[in-house]
Amino acid sequence: MAATAVPQTWRYLDLGRQGPYENASVMPVLARSVAEGSGPIAQTSVWGSTHLNVGWFDDVDATLDLERCRELGVSVVRRQLYGGGTAFYDAGCAAMWGFLLPKDPNDRADLDALLERFQPVLLDALERIGLGEVGFEGSSDLRWHGRKLGALTAQDVMVCTSVGGFLNLAKPDIDLYLQVVRIPDEKFKDKAVKDMREYVCTAEEVAGHPVTYEDFRDALLGALADAGIRLEPGGLTEGEQYGLSKISARVGSDDAIRRVSSSRFRESAPAGARVGFGNHKGRKLCRAGVALDERGVIVAAMMAGDMHVSPGDVMDRVAAALVGAESNDTTGLRERIARVFESGDVHQADEAMGVTTDDLLAALRKAIEDAEAPG
Repeated sequence: MAATAVPQTWRYLDLGRQGPYENASVMPVLARSVAEGSGPIAQTSVWGSTHLNVGWFDDVDATLDLERCRELGVSVVRRQLYGGGTAFYDAGCAAMWGFLLPKDPNDRADLDALLERFQPVLLDALERIGLGEVGFEGSSDLRWHGRKLGALTAQDVMVCTSVGGFLNLAKPDIDLYLQVVRIPDEKFKDKAVKDMREYVCTAEEVAGHPVTYEDFRDALLGALADAGIRLEPGGLTEGEQYGLSKISARVGSDDAIRRVSSSRFRESAPAGARVGFGNHKGRKLCRAGVALDERGVIVAAMMAGDMHVSPGDVMDRVAAALVGAESNDTTGLRERIARVFESGDVHQADEAMGVTTDDLLAALRKAIEDAEAPG
């Protein structure tokens, strides 16, 4: 599998402080620019306001109390096409970066190769600001003594390839977060630190002094330069600004936030159907929902979870493939999932730590058991 070619002169955007609607919109806009021939783009930013950021595949009702968010005035957006779990970001507490790279539409990007290329660059940047003790767990998580400091992920977002992540700079308001979040027990069963107050780690704790966005930004730019990547600073074009305003109006809408929603799934299930949900924590958290008719046939399905899988419609396609299946036919259920999930156009970085057909099947079996349970 050939790795995506990475040109050595990139456009660079320092986006500074960004609100959630702006941030969730800028990546699709820039991805389109890359696809249209602008060349690779690097961007950095820092959160400008407190909010919750829902992953593309995440079931929002399983991770958040949306009514409580409204009561407390905490904004919620859903990331466009980008996977992972639901994250809480406090104003000024996390820096972000993203590299959007052109790809040959006839060539499947080697996401693992890209992560291997940029891991040393990021570790170099962290070393420059006193975070030399930080390392990777798997290909994505940045950890310090088992505690999560940030992440680096790679994803095929159809029109281009994305490599990026976040770094916790300072402690967020965990008490506020715990008032609105719903954390499945399965999500942290394999974590060294289960209490969220201990699990979240910050650059300030590791370095022993405050680390600002500017500190991280300058360190990352220096590390990229030493890696042979020349950056040409610039700003958003007029066309990109227009696209940003259009998408910003959508990402915080109820329709976008509840794109994957167990309550919406239950509401839309056929009359008389038995509905159930199930979680399975393999390498990543998978969630399934089913609606069964009186014969035990699946008449509707939902697949969700904390995962980085491409393309963005893959879980919807898996769910659609399950409709019409007999719920007691485990072999048939697995075949239907595999027909979609193991097809040539579906891929994820670090497949040894990613989601598998059997993970999705396990979540589905639990959802079926829940639907069949008395009462």
